[in-house]
Amino acid sequence: KAADFHGKTAYLAQRDRQHQPAYLCTMTMTDNKDAAGIARYPVGQCPIVDPATREVLVDEVGRRSYATSIAYGPSVGKNIALGYLPKAYATEGQELLLEYFDESFPIKVEAVGCKGLYDPENLLQRN
Repeated sequence: KAADFHGKTAYLAQRDRQHQPAYLCTMTMTDNKDAAGIARYPVGQCPIVDPATREVLVDEVGRRSYATSIAYGPSVGKNIALGYLPKAYATEGQELLLEYFDESFPIKVEAVGCKGLYDPENLLQRN
């Protein structure tokens, strides 16, 4: 029996792409000091910007990139952000900017896809 469901055509078109237009990435803020030298801990959804052009990243289907969530990670000692980046920018080590209240903060792509920052190899003992 052939499986049929609402949205099957769109799902198959998405699945059959050679690559996805955007990938979930984990990023860290490399510096969280604003222009006045005050440490900032952004919250909410913040646009992700190309440092060369100062333009918000846009994937091949027109979706703008932004941090979907940001929080301080005490185990890594940095602000950690999650967001979807276009394929061209979704590489570990890529440096970008995060806009927060009219200021830009440097961020670095630490992981593409599902990869932990604190214990990526899962080697630490669990209690």
